[in-house]
Amino acid sequence: MKKVLAFILFVAAIAAIIWLLIHFGILGKGSGSGKGKGDNSTSVSEIAESNGNTTENITTEEAAKAEKLEISVSKNEYVYNNNMTSFDELIKIVEDKDKNVQIEISIDDTAAKNTVDELTDKLDELGYKNYKKVEK
Repeated sequence: MKKVLAFILFVAAIAAIIWLLIHFGILGKGSGSGKGKGDNSTSVSEIAESNGNTTENITTEEAAKAEKLEISVSKNEYVYNNNMTSFDELIKIVEDKDKNVQIEISIDDTAAKNTVDELTDKLDELGYKNYKKVEK
């Protein structure tokens, strides 16, 4: 019985030490540079170049599609970059972007339909077709 109790106490002590090391950041965060040490270390740019994809091959349209504007609509207000924005200011921001930019409109339960419609109608009018509405 004493051996079982001693074993349980030993395991609990080891578990406590491991927890403390993780809790205080000594264990588990990694200290490597992420560059690898073996012969198999190949950079992303080397892989892209071997496939014929270089940064020079990326068109403006592809770059615009990679960029995404995230707009939230709540009640009758617009939020862009975590800031309340008026409709006119939001349209100025959108107009500064390429027509192929992806626009994601997040709509919560309290969003007024006419506020969302006002935005999508203006996007259509300006020729921005890459937008989608996302219900929260």
